[in-house]
This record gives sequence, structure tokens and C-alpha cells, in this order.
Amino acid sequence: MKKISILLILVLAFNCKNENKTVEIEKVNATKISTQHSVENVETNITSIPFLEDVKNLENDTSKNPIQDFKKSVENSVKEVIKVNKNNIKESLIKAKDYKYAVIIVEDHTIIKITDLSNCKPSGSWNACMPIGEGYIKKGELQYQNDYINNIIGLPDDKERLLYLF
Repeated sequence: MKKISILLILVLAFNCKNENKTVEIEKVNATKISTQHSVENVETNITSIPFLEDVKNLENDTSKNPIQDFKKSVENSVKEVIKVNKNNIKESLIKAKDYKYAVIIVEDHTIIKITDLSNCKPSGSWNACMPIGEGYIKKGELQYQNDYINNIIGLPDDKERLLYLF
């Protein structure tokens, strides 16, 4: 009985140590692409999203909130959505390298397409090397931005920042 108790304590202690070292990437519920779709269909879905091909296409959207419209239009095309924050931004950007497109949306007012993950600038506030991107901030009207994403998405706080991976 003592051997089992000691073994159980060691297993629990080992798991607790490992638990503190991992950084969790919170995945937001997103519609996954069905395995029935072929790779060609997935590519067609992605390329049919005008913003991904050219961010300036967002200016052609005449709706009241084109950022919300983008969220709705990509539900069936997005492969993964990650809620990013200061604790997981570094790992999330590394993961983004495995995808063709990466877009960050801040609540309902900012949308940024990451244009070059290898062209990055260290950010003290985010504690990560933040890549360059382009997109829009909605301040009444859409205002075009082309800069390192930390200068566009703002300082880390409790705002919802979602990283869409395609």
C-alpha cells in the first residue's frame, strides 16, 4: 500500500511541475472543415474571401460593420481560431507559420492580416516578436493601417483578440 501511495504522489507531483511549464493556447469554438471536403474545395473557400487576397477589398464592403461580416463569412473556411493574449501570443504566432493566412480581429473594431511572419519587431509589452500586417481600424470609418501588428492591435489587456488561421 505504501508503494502505491508513494508512486501516486510522485506521479501527481510530476504532473503538477509539467503543468506550470506549458502555455495553453485557448481555442475558440469554430466550425471545422469537414473531412468530406477535398483540399481543392478548401482552397476555393479560402480564395473566395476577398480580404485574404487583398485587404483593401474590405473598403468595398458597404455594410455597417464589415469586420463582423468577415467573421461570419469565414465560419466555414477557417481552420483554427485562437484567443490570443500576452501569455500565448508567441506560441500562437509560431503556429501561424503552418498556415497560408493569419488574421487578427480585436473585438469588432480592428482587423489585421499578418503579411509577413518573418519580418517582426520585438515588443516589450507583448513579450514577443510581432510581425508586420495590414488591415483596418474602425473609428467611425475604416482607417487603413500597415505596420507591425503590436502598433495596430494595441497593448495587452482584456479585449478579445482572435487569431484566425486559414
